[in-house]
Amino acid sequence: VIPPPVIHIESYSENSISFSLKMTTNIKVSGYVVNIYWTFDTHRQEKRTLIVEGEKSIQTVANLTAHTPYEISAWAKTELGDSPLSFVHVVTSGTRPASPSLKAKAINQTAVECSWTGPRNVVYGVFYATSFLELYRSPHNATTTSYNITVIVQRDEQYLFLV
Repeated sequence: VIPPPVIHIESYSENSISFSLKMTTNIKVSGYVVNIYWTFDTHRQEKRTLIVEGEKSIQTVANLTAHTPYEISAWAKTELGDSPLSFVHVVTSGTRPASPSLKAKAINQTAVECSWTGPRNVVYGVFYATSFLELYRSPHNATTTSYNITVIVQRDEQYLFLV
């Protein structure tokens, strides 16, 4: 039986998490697949996937949000096959930034100008869809470091926007 890998949180800050990966077995490990999950607002779950080569590893994931719960899951790729999943949870330190105040204005039948206020020197994600279900599961999205963006939409549809 292949055991799940051990994920140990080494440290965390406002915008990063460092963790180690190892196996408690003599089975040869070629690498790990790591997923980092977090919930954006209450509508959208985000995921970042890392492919890690080698048997033992310390990884640092940066560009995270302060005071946000993250779930890290990992499985090992071994000579006998994939291991079961292992999970850890961690909340980054600091104070979570305030949600931006979004305004969306139709320019014409297929373009919407989105603008908002918020902190500088961050990346904003704009998510939009025609239903809450689509907004949660598979929204259209765009990223920018500015305070506005024009998105192209389908004509004759109503859209929900989230920044």
